Amino acid sequence: MLLELFRNHKRWLMFIAMILVIPSFVVTGIYSYNRMISDDGAIAKVDDVSILPQQFDEVKRQQLETLRERLGENFRSNMLDSREARVALLKRIMSDRALIGEVSLENVEVSEATAIELIKTLPAFQQDGKFSPTAYQNFLASRGYSDEYFVSIMRGDIARELLTSGVTRSVIVPKTLSQQLFDLLNEKRDVAVYTVPSADFMKSIKITDEDARSFWTNNQKLFERPDEIDIEYVVLTPSLFANVQPTEEDIKSFYEQNPNRFRAAEERRASHILVDLSEGEEKAKAKADEIMKAVEAAPGDFEKIAREKSSDPASAKDGGDLGFFGRGMMVPQFEEAVFKAKKGDIVGPVKSEFGYHIIKVTDVKAESVRPLSEVRDEIVRLYQEQESQKRFAQEAENFSNMVYEQSDTLAPVVEKYGIKAQTLKGLTAEGPSDPAVKKLINQHVVESLFAEECLREKRNTQAIEVSSNTLVAARVTAYRPTHVMSFEEARSDIMARLTRERALDEASAKGGELLKSLRSGKADAVKFGDTMTLSRGKPQNQSFELINAVMRVPAKELPAYVGVRTADGFQIAHVTKSDLPPATDGDLSLGANELAQMFGPSDLTMYYDALRTKHEAVILSDQYKPETEAADAAQKPAQN
Repeated sequence: MLLELFRNHKRWLMFIAMILVIPSFVVTGIYSYNRMISDDGAIAKVDDVSILPQQFDEVKRQQLETLRERLGENFRSNMLDSREARVALLKRIMSDRALIGEVSLENVEVSEATAIELIKTLPAFQQDGKFSPTAYQNFLASRGYSDEYFVSIMRGDIARELLTSGVTRSVIVPKTLSQQLFDLLNEKRDVAVYTVPSADFMKSIKITDEDARSFWTNNQKLFERPDEIDIEYVVLTPSLFANVQPTEEDIKSFYEQNPNRFRAAEERRASHILVDLSEGEEKAKAKADEIMKAVEAAPGDFEKIAREKSSDPASAKDGGDLGFFGRGMMVPQFEEAVFKAKKGDIVGPVKSEFGYHIIKVTDVKAESVRPLSEVRDEIVRLYQEQESQKRFAQEAENFSNMVYEQSDTLAPVVEKYGIKAQTLKGLTAEGPSDPAVKKLINQHVVESLFAEECLREKRNTQAIEVSSNTLVAARVTAYRPTHVMSFEEARSDIMARLTRERALDEASAKGGELLKSLRSGKADAVKFGDTMTLSRGKPQNQSFELINAVMRVPAKELPAYVGVRTADGFQIAHVTKSDLPPATDGDLSLGANELAQMFGPSDLTMYYDALRTKHEAVILSDQYKPETEAADAAQKPAQN
């Protein structure tokens, strides 16, 4: 039943896995981290399990990173600083913890095979449309995970998503709404297009100085040069504290506390010759038997025969070599044969969904635990990352206080932390144009610099978190206020602008005349291009304006001519045919699922509320309580 549920919702679960597992390991990371630190100072508890300030800060950093990616220039690093945001974030963490408890209580278990099946479908591990054991192993190595450790994380995440998916799937979407969504996305129209380009009229346009000056006089705001400032800024990151060295005891303790992280499962290397089923199963089996006899007669020619006979082009060029792989990475029949054989054995033919395989086991790596000597450097790196994060968290407040308390200079933090002060000239309220600089001097920093106390009084900005674990403080060193460009400064831009606008007017007028002729019955008024099929989902590089006009014509009025003004001219479309494929039950079901995911969050919120109550979730710190609850708590001692 569980595997069926997984298969039916694999696309959705893949999305969840890519968000929750691959980038961050939010839930798992939080609660494994909990084992490494004291329970002192817990801000909340769920099922008597403490939630600590460090855990909250980690989730906050991850949430800010997500917001930064989604909002771009509209992102502000103080978005989660309000009490309301703090309460909401803590409730999320408590809900995650309660969900873990519910998984245990309901005995929801996800098999290792199910987790492996999902892993094999993740885009991060695909190469040429197939699962790549090499990409998977590289991923594990880059993060220091063993195969067992990663699979166990996936099993937990899938189990939690299975519980919540039941809630979101309970949303009922009317069939008519699913049908409307399908129609909107899938209606196709046959269209031929003719364009009157504005560029054709550019040379004939004459703009006088009188025209240009009149435009300048009547549009002064268009020629305002904005306020400009020169600034200096400093950046604080964990990398400044990355030189700490762990003791031998620290290294040994980490190694002993994380055995699964350094365990390598048994792996085997094999080559195969595949006979696919394209000519039918009977002929495929006969061909496979024939190849097997040839291989048994000349085992040393396996690679040569694979290159000549195998139906798997990807491995055939390498003599059938598939590289090393662990359990669960191949189809069951193939895997069973490989792991039963010994090194050097040739087995087969083995039938799978792909055809018949003749398999040679070329190497075996037994299950092992990587020795401490081998992983020492990795442990040192992980220790330094943790310690640098810890030091950064400790020093962030000191850094913030120094730039605030000594607000007329950045010299004290430069001296204390050995930071080089960087400079930027000609900054406007639009922010820097260089993308690399923009990551540090984001819109929040820019707005702070243009605030009165920074702009006029040359005070430091506050320390602003511009990305995860990155603080920036800046100050204005020079200010040049807004002014209007002179006519001579603006003249060339005005000439170009007016020329473009008038050329577009000419193109639109010409296009309007042609459209009128076509609608009056003069079909030869223009020579249309080849007919193409357009839809909202596949616009064929046509302008938004044209697609919108084409799709708005009622189907019963076709054939019809439509015309639109675009940024580059005037487009006329001859719409001849409308086609709307019938929606299958599967199409409507998929549409309903998509819509349910839009409407599902409200139900999910109520579910999480109930879970927190069931698992005795309690906020302990007044700082993280809603304002009314915190006020009530503060009054209780006085009432007693």
